Amino acid sequence: MNANASSSAANTVARDKYHVYRPLLDLIGHAEGTDRKRGYNETLAYGAFTGGDVNLCAMTLKEIDALQTKMLRHPANSFNSSALGRYQIVRTTLRAIRTSLSLSDNALFDADMQDRCACYLLGLRGIDKYLSGRLAEDTLIDNLAREWASLPMVSGKGAYANQNVAVRTEDVRQALAEVKKRHAAAQPKREIVVERKVEKPVVPVTVEAEIRKKTDQWSWITTIFGSGGAGLAALAGMDWQTVTAIGALALGGLLVALLLRRQIVCAIQDVRKIIEG
Repeated sequence: MNANASSSAANTVARDKYHVYRPLLDLIGHAEGTDRKRGYNETLAYGAFTGGDVNLCAMTLKEIDALQTKMLRHPANSFNSSALGRYQIVRTTLRAIRTSLSLSDNALFDADMQDRCACYLLGLRGIDKYLSGRLAEDTLIDNLAREWASLPMVSGKGAYANQNVAVRTEDVRQALAEVKKRHAAAQPKREIVVERKVEKPVVPVTVEAEIRKKTDQWSWITTIFGSGGAGLAALAGMDWQTVTAIGALALGGLLVALLLRRQIVCAIQDVRKIIEG
């Protein structure tokens, strides 16, 4: 994704307050059949009980209530329904929403209000519990089918008799998967810093240095005494075999000291590596 596309996507999310729920809202608009015609301005039976097309988005909630009452009184309304708007909300449900959300009679029934009302109904049916892992997906699907008759239950059938569903159960699952994905992406990222206590090494580093120091001292002492002993032997008039033997002993002592130091230091380093991991 290039920078412009990424910026455009971010702006879309910022403008749409209901971005997380939009996949499900769009599915409902499709299933209810309103998106095929006038969407947010559509009424039951495409204006058959309202005297033709009406501009719902420009009407107040009080005016919408009066229009729904008119629809229910229409002699040809065999459905006995007042469903209108993109999400086909009936009068009884809309009145309950207005009371619960303390909506003003003068508030417009525009696209934003209709989205808000639909999301409120999604909440009542358990969408937020589902997103938090407290409600099974199958249970939510059946709940949604009871709110919108055009949506199928898990069985693939409608929740009400003589009601044909407009989409498949798999379509609902796909919409929910996208809702869940968007919800997860919108969550704040938290970084937890874990302080690690650094324990004091079991084998101090100074031990190795001290061993090197001590063995160096013994090397010097061995060298001095060995050389001195050989020199004194020569001055004392000892034969060359004795002088050579004393020198060889001194050299042997020096080599032993150096080898022991190397072995001890290597052993300490191995122990430290094992302990400190």
